[in-house]
Amino acid sequence: MGVKEFPAKFRAYVKSLTWRDVWNFIIDQWFLECLGISILIAYLVPNLGKRGGWIAAQYSVIYVCPALIFFISGLTMDTTVLIKSAALYRIHLVSQIMSYLYTSMFFFVFSYAALMANNKNISLPVLGGFILLGCTPTTIGSNVVFTRNAHGNHAATLIEVTIANLLSPVLSPALISMYMSSSDAWGELRPAGGNGGYQALYRSVFMQLGLTVFVPLFVGQALRFVATKPVKWFTEKFKVNKFSSVFLILIMWSTFSSSFATGAFKSLTPQSTGLVLMLDFGLYWFFLFSTLVVTRGSRKVHFKNKYLDGILNFFRFNKRDTIAICYVVPAKTPALGVPLINALYANHPNISDQTKQILQIPIILYQIEQLCFSSSSVPFFRRWVRDEEEAAKLEADDKARIEKPGETDIERLGESSNSSCTEVTRSESEEQAIDDLVGSPQKVQGAEREKNP
Repeated sequence: MGVKEFPAKFRAYVKSLTWRDVWNFIIDQWFLECLGISILIAYLVPNLGKRGGWIAAQYSVIYVCPALIFFISGLTMDTTVLIKSAALYRIHLVSQIMSYLYTSMFFFVFSYAALMANNKNISLPVLGGFILLGCTPTTIGSNVVFTRNAHGNHAATLIEVTIANLLSPVLSPALISMYMSSSDAWGELRPAGGNGGYQALYRSVFMQLGLTVFVPLFVGQALRFVATKPVKWFTEKFKVNKFSSVFLILIMWSTFSSSFATGAFKSLTPQSTGLVLMLDFGLYWFFLFSTLVVTRGSRKVHFKNKYLDGILNFFRFNKRDTIAICYVVPAKTPALGVPLINALYANHPNISDQTKQILQIPIILYQIEQLCFSSSSVPFFRRWVRDEEEAAKLEADDKARIEKPGETDIERLGESSNSSCTEVTRSESEEQAIDDLVGSPQKVQGAEREKNP
């Protein structure tokens, strides 16, 4: 379709829409709508969902909701698929290198350029927050949810988020220190470390991973192994996967409640807010499309040199794996970004609580934007992977047919035997009918003897 034909095609498409189509679109976007409502509630009643608030969200939401997300993953995920995904070393290397080094490099370049511009309307903690954002690991819960909804390899996504968050206590502080040492202009934002700061970070990270990832995932897999059929019926009947999205909305509601309660957004200048929104928007889509080009564009390029082609083949993935990588690489988590900031500046004499909250703003706003963009990309990825799913289904059917040739032959033999018996029965009945009408040779001969004794 040419550029000139696009307006006419678009008008025809709009005219073809019905109220049912509009209503279905509204229903399909329920996640974004509920997310907006949750942010509004967080703004109006911040004390309800903030950390240390009325419902103690630091425990009731921050721990319980991710644990339920991974418990559902354990219930719905096949153990063999999980084990096979753990052995996909290419996905591990590409995802972790791009998630930590690739993304952090671009966040540093843009924040450093803004720092060198020496614009007094741009807050220094905001620029430091971008570096912290680039060095944080991928998010724990939303990646698994969106990859599963997009029909990607969500087992691989689960493995990737686990590896990334295990590496975070070591890689994130090292990357932040390296980037912050690039210029004296960062000044007081250079991490202090020491005095138990990193030890507290390690303790927080591993406790959170254990309680929210490993334990619920193990329990879900154990239940699936013990009662496979009832668990499968329950998850399909009540559409349990939908609840993962609800728990994800609750996590974001608590995060925004904490930010609104501290008043961190009010301390930002309009220039700082605009810079955060613009960079978060641009960099997320840049990371998503560049990841898609790296993992799928390399399939179109081939070298005659087998060594160069072998290197390029390292970055070639199928569509389901590509979807997993596309959700892992751009995403960043405030669940570990906030503890990371608290650990790095735990004993820093010149960093106030308000400064810590400003450092968190790029992470928080990036999280809300990535949720919106990830949710909107699910239908496109789902349509994109459909042909590969249909091919895999046909291949599985052919494989099942090949693995059971004996049963097929027996069934065919039984069918032929039944047809032979039917033919024999029909032949006998036909002969009997002919004998009744015409008379059999024996009956004819007997009748002639009676006439001529």
